[in-house]
Formats: sequence, structure tokens, C-alpha cells
Amino acid sequence: MKVLVPDSFGRRQVMPHSKRGFTLVELLVVIAIIGVLVGLLLPAVQAAREAARRMQCSNNLKQIGLATLNYESTYKQLPPGPIDGDPRAITTGGAPAPAGYDYATGTTCCRAATRTGWSTQYKILPFLEQQAVYELGRDDPPYWPAISNNAGENDVARQLVATYYCPSRRPPRGYGSGFGRTDYAGCGGFFHGAPDSRINFIPEAPLGAPALGTRTRANGGLSNGGRGGAIIWFGQFDKRTLSDIRDGTSNTIVFAEKALNPDWHGRDGGDNERWNNAGWDECVIRWHFPPKPDSLTPQIRGSGQTATNWNRYFGAAHPGALNACFVDGSVRAFSFSVDAFTWMNLCVCDDNQVIDESKL
Repeated sequence: MKVLVPDSFGRRQVMPHSKRGFTLVELLVVIAIIGVLVGLLLPAVQAAREAARRMQCSNNLKQIGLATLNYESTYKQLPPGPIDGDPRAITTGGAPAPAGYDYATGTTCCRAATRTGWSTQYKILPFLEQQAVYELGRDDPPYWPAISNNAGENDVARQLVATYYCPSRRPPRGYGSGFGRTDYAGCGGFFHGAPDSRINFIPEAPLGAPALGTRTRANGGLSNGGRGGAIIWFGQFDKRTLSDIRDGTSNTIVFAEKALNPDWHGRDGGDNERWNNAGWDECVIRWHFPPKPDSLTPQIRGSGQTATNWNRYFGAAHPGALNACFVDGSVRAFSFSVDAFTWMNLCVCDDNQVIDESKL
């Protein structure tokens, strides 16, 4: 409706009424609709972001796998892991430890004055387009003598190699003294302390199922084949060649995501130590135990298992699954409910076992 109002000259002007706004009820309805839409879209957005992060994680492992193969092509062996600890160990008096550290008989920290004190991740740097970082260690391939002082090691440790970080867990960053970390670990195969000893074959089945107990070769826990992994561990001067991968390069894991207690995600220590050597808690290596999500690592228990042994598990920050890279360079995702025995077979390179695809 329009109202005609005369002006000062007798002419009439058209004066429109002001427009009516939203009532309070209508506004509340609109807000409610927006809230519902956000509630519906947010999980989808989060799922899309996690899918992108998981794809980036898979790509990281793909790059690590290709670097491992290029290393093998150059040196005719797969890159070995460290003995245990820092690339340089010293005695309590400050002198270099000529034999490094051995958990069974050693008295000094970290088996590191040995030639294989550097991690596998350090040794493949030139094949990840990280030659400059590699050069900071001032070493000569393929056996990496101990460096003359700790400066080179620390220079390397402070480098943040983005390929070694899973984006679902954290961005590349240093902790504590600025040392970088890694979310991926080499596969050491079947964890054992001594030949045929009563060790935990599988201390706990995936996702909190009852423990499977201890197994030895005598009672069938070990196959007639070997129990080595694609990455040599505790093997000073040893080599792992492709001919040693008797189970097949497409059936043997070489790298995978590692479990990490969420309590250590943003802190220094525990299993969140530097990426360039083994550290105290085997930060760059994992074993045959069934993989665990980060959320379960503080609760891991089992036959003969201590609360700190989660540092020997593969795992991930992803919901429901982890990524693993095989010796042939392929990358696959595995559910945390993967059959424990099948996972063990994938972690061992020479156990002569047939992989049952239906249990993956």
C-alpha cells in the first residue's frame, strides 16, 4: 500500500511503507537450519581432510620406499638400521666407546661409535633429495664411520624432514632441543632376544583381544624359516640383499607407520626422540607385533608385557588403519584388526609362509 502526501507546492509524493523484517521466531528457525546444515557438513569436511592427510601419508611412505629401492640399486643392499643409539657413544669418562653399547653386556649409553649408528632414515636421505641434510653428518657410504664429534649429529637431528611426518599426527616440528622426529619406522622382523628363547610371540591381539601368549620354535610359534626383517637391526656390518627377501618383495614390509603414545605427541622423550638414530626406545624401528592405534598405546598389556613396550608396535594416528610400504615400493593400508599371524608373516622376510589375502 502506498500513501500520497502533498508537498509544499501542492504536488503529491508517493511514500512507500518500510519493509517488514524477520520476526524472532523466523530468525530462530533460520539459525536452527544453519546449525543442522553445519552438523551435517562438518563430519564430511573432516572426513575429506583426513582422507587427504592419509593420502599424503601414503605418498610419504611411497617416497621412502622408492628411496630404499634406489639405495639398494646403488649399494646392492637394503639400507641397514642402526645398532642402537647415537652415532657417537662415549664412556662415563668422556672417551669414545670403541665397541658402542650392547644391551646385553654394554655399560655405556648407546651403541653409537660403531659404523651403523645412523638410522635407516638418515642413510636414504640422498635418495629423498635431501643431500644437503645428509652432508651435515660428514659420513662416507656405505658404512658410515663414527663422526669425530657430536656437532655433526646434532646438526642433522635438528633438520625437519617433512617426508618423515604423518600429517594426521602432527606437522613437521622439533621438540625439546629442536631435534626433528619421525612417524615412520623400518621393519626389523620378528622381535627376539635370543635364539629359541621364550619370548612373546604376540603379547596382545589387536584391539584389546585376549593375549595369545608366548611361542617358541619348539611349540610351533616360529616357522621352519627365518625371522629376519627387511631392515637389519643389531647387525653390525651385516647386509640385507634382495635375494634375502625369500618371501617376495611384494609380501615383505620394509617401512610402516609407528604407534606413538599421544602423551608424547608434543613432548620430547619416550618414543618421540630424534629421527637420525635409534634412541633409547627404538624410535626408528618396529617389530612383528600387531599394529595399534595411538589411542590404545597407553593401555597395551599382555603376557609378559610391560606398559612401556608399545614402542615396539607399528600403528598410526589415522582412525581404523595404518599405511605400510613393501620392499617392492608398493604401499597398502591395513586395518588395526588385521590377523595377527598374517601381520607377523608380512613383517618377516624369510619365514616361508604363504600370505592368506582373506585375512588382511
